[in-house]
Amino acid sequence: MDHTKINLLVKLQHLDNQIESIVSLQKGLPEEIDALDEDLLFTTRQIESRKKIADEQLKQRSRLHETINECKHKILNFKEKQTLARNNKEYDALSKQIEYEEKEIAQAEIQLQDIVHTIQRVEEIQKKGRQLITENRYDEITEEMMPDDVLQQQLEDLNKQVTHKKEELESIVIETAEDVDSLKKKVTDQRTLIDLEAKRLLDKYDHLRSGTLRNAVVKLNRNACSGCNTRVPTNRHTMIVQGGFYLCESCGRIVVHERLFEEAED
Repeated sequence: MDHTKINLLVKLQHLDNQIESIVSLQKGLPEEIDALDEDLLFTTRQIESRKKIADEQLKQRSRLHETINECKHKILNFKEKQTLARNNKEYDALSKQIEYEEKEIAQAEIQLQDIVHTIQRVEEIQKKGRQLITENRYDEITEEMMPDDVLQQQLEDLNKQVTHKKEELESIVIETAEDVDSLKKKVTDQRTLIDLEAKRLLDKYDHLRSGTLRNAVVKLNRNACSGCNTRVPTNRHTMIVQGGFYLCESCGRIVVHERLFEEAED
């Protein structure tokens, strides 16, 4: 086999490694930001959900109070009319209307009490949550136990963390942008060259890297594949030393002599 072809592929792996080394300077910041964004979204939804419930309760209480006031006003009018009733029939009819409005008031007051009880229950649950926080028993706290003010503080803290992490990431990206762009151009040129000279090797390389593997081409280390530490058969050592390659039977990686990586750095 023409060993210059595998040299081209090792050079490509070296360039890809350089890009990933620069990206690693980001210290997992993109993943951290994604996780913080998820927490931020979850906390925001919790706060919005609670606000929606509180707003609905406020509107409902307002409507019920209006209903009670309207009913009371009607009762006063009906009672005034009763004093002017010309006969028992008119008087009884007005009494029924008064009775109806009194029932409406009673139902509204029951609904108001239900709302008050619901609010009190929420306050008691959050009070329990606050106590658990004081005792550092966070693993026992449910979503509904988290006090409103603590939840709001969490939202503010998360916003600050996200802003800080994004600024840190942006700074790193700006500092390394020129190097990354230069390396990406070299990778493109190298891939074009390999595509002409050794397309099957490039396809194998891309196939390996399409999964979780990033290092498709690895060094022979202590007579083993440095990717998975599986021992390379003795009868393949000579070929590797001479500049050839071996496809690891365990992980599928392309194993080459470390000298090829040293040459790729030139």
